[in-house]
Amino acid sequence: MRILYSFILYLIAPFIPIYLKRRGQKNPQYNLHWNERFGFRLHNPTTRPIIWLHAVSVGETRAMVKLIELLETRYPNYQLLITHMTPTARSTAKDLFKNAYLHYIPYDMPHAVINFYKTFKPRLGLIMETEIWPNLIFYAHKFAIPLYLINARLSHKSFTSYHRARWFITPILNKFSGIICQDQTTINHFSNLGYNGKLKAVGSTKFDLSIEPKTYDLAKHLKQDIGAKKVVAFASTRDGEEALILDNLPANFDYLVIIIPRHPERFSLVEGLIRKHKLKYQKRSDNQVISNTTQILLGNSLGEMFVYYALADLAVIGGSFNNFGGQNLIEAIFMHNPVIFGNSMFNFATIAKNALADKCAIQVKDIQECFYQIDNLFHNSATYSKLANNCQAFIGRYQGASMAILDHVAKHL
Repeated sequence: MRILYSFILYLIAPFIPIYLKRRGQKNPQYNLHWNERFGFRLHNPTTRPIIWLHAVSVGETRAMVKLIELLETRYPNYQLLITHMTPTARSTAKDLFKNAYLHYIPYDMPHAVINFYKTFKPRLGLIMETEIWPNLIFYAHKFAIPLYLINARLSHKSFTSYHRARWFITPILNKFSGIICQDQTTINHFSNLGYNGKLKAVGSTKFDLSIEPKTYDLAKHLKQDIGAKKVVAFASTRDGEEALILDNLPANFDYLVIIIPRHPERFSLVEGLIRKHKLKYQKRSDNQVISNTTQILLGNSLGEMFVYYALADLAVIGGSFNNFGGQNLIEAIFMHNPVIFGNSMFNFATIAKNALADKCAIQVKDIQECFYQIDNLFHNSATYSKLANNCQAFIGRYQGASMAILDHVAKHL
């Protein structure tokens, strides 16, 4: 079946440049480094042995910060190679990891994957979360490269999809040297898919965060004119959720609302919605201090989620109101923002459940109840303070996954 899968990839390969060109119209970075994506004319800039890490998106890239810090400290003679799928993730890594070599992951065609492995010859591969590319995994095993799935998270929805194709997925999974999971639920899911290798639960590396002082400095600068005005961040909103927010804003609300769409290509659409509601707004991309009369700040910048959380007193988690499964709530809690989310949190089910149990989060049934809770927290300082104080204890309880991962894979280095 892997051969058939590869054949299909080669059939669609001629259409990939069209896709990249279209994406490049909105983000010119998609027009660069095609050779890396297709596995041609690859270059290894170092003679040092390589540790390879792969993170598909910005969130996974940020979740590697502590792990990479530990790797650089413990193994200074190694070169770190970090691969991504998207330009935004690569740009984030460029800002965060000055000593790493950055590269796009090759498309999962045999020649591209083989050229990647022959060029870089990694001593160890670490793939973040749940990136399962059959040829990438198959050829790592064939070339005797230890390959781990780390920080692995498999929701019930994803498990159900994989289970239908387990005749194809299971043989691929069993070529991993190990799968290091975030929670016991994920262990159970991989076990039920037929994975017979080493499974271990160590928590999520997303708890092992560190924030640069310049993040707080920028937030302080941006909010200098709004004084003690409260701020709520609607973070990583998904399709249709911005309309819900704007349609249900309370009359005469007296706090600043930040809306941060998850996907950059939707920035202009969301701006149009704000204009339709005739609200006074600013765009982060204008790089201006926030006016005290501004009602909405459109978070149309990349890689500044921590700045938005530093601005905020409270965070509402996007993707949880329109059945997208929710987005990462750890970053908001790390920044001492109590969080509110809707009913759809299956992508972060365990973390959401723990946050509710530790009383640093509130779950609501709909957007109307969400605004009721915002008003309640902003006008009830004792209740708000209790949730905010619980945030630090919650983060501290679950830190340490990065060190546990490193200890587990160190035998290969």
